[in-house]
Amino acid sequence: MKKTLIITLSLLLFSCKKETKIINIENIHPKIENLAVLDTLERFSDSTNFGIKNKIDIYRIGTNHNTFIKIYLYEKNINYCEIKDSLTIEGTRINDLKVEVNDFNNDNIKDILFTSGMAARGGNNVQTLILYSPKNKSLNWIKNSENFPNLMYNEKLDCIDACILTGGQTTYFLKIKNDSLKEFANVDQRDGRIITEILDKNGKWKEIENIKDEPESFDRFINFNPIEKRK
Repeated sequence: MKKTLIITLSLLLFSCKKETKIINIENIHPKIENLAVLDTLERFSDSTNFGIKNKIDIYRIGTNHNTFIKIYLYEKNINYCEIKDSLTIEGTRINDLKVEVNDFNNDNIKDILFTSGMAARGGNNVQTLILYSPKNKSLNWIKNSENFPNLMYNEKLDCIDACILTGGQTTYFLKIKNDSLKEFANVDQRDGRIITEILDKNGKWKEIENIKDEPESFDRFINFNPIEKRK
């Protein structure tokens, strides 16, 4: 019985510093996962910035069929790190995770943003946003963040904006609602025009600006009313 207990604990807990060939963990689901370090193409680790007294590891893992990203959240104790949460996300055409640790919802707690794919047009960097939930001490995956390329925190408007390259360029202004991003305004720049739309209180889109622009211009905007370009 004692031997069984020791084996079980070794699967649940491992040192913050020591790494092995195979990491066996039991997460919140009743199954054992085997993460082969040899299959890891890239690893990011942070134990000082993300969340509150947490450690986070992000692995970009390649297999014969696809690439996926594995995220582990640990709670740091005196002698070890205990796994509190984990996520698995599919990756597409990823060369580099390009991890950014920043506060994306203005709660003074650092969150994490990383590249999880590349859209057909190379300038559209597909990213995954994960917030830290202090109440549940867990990862809050913003599940539609991959739909809005080139995400940035917009300090001026206290929101998130995205920029999508198509035949022109569109800046989307977004608020975080639970586990999703909700668009409330956009500025579209194409064919020598800049057009601004907002979502009104009835849930309908309303055009509030339509002005002439240089046809060759491709700008990202930090504000929509009044229109203001990012410097």
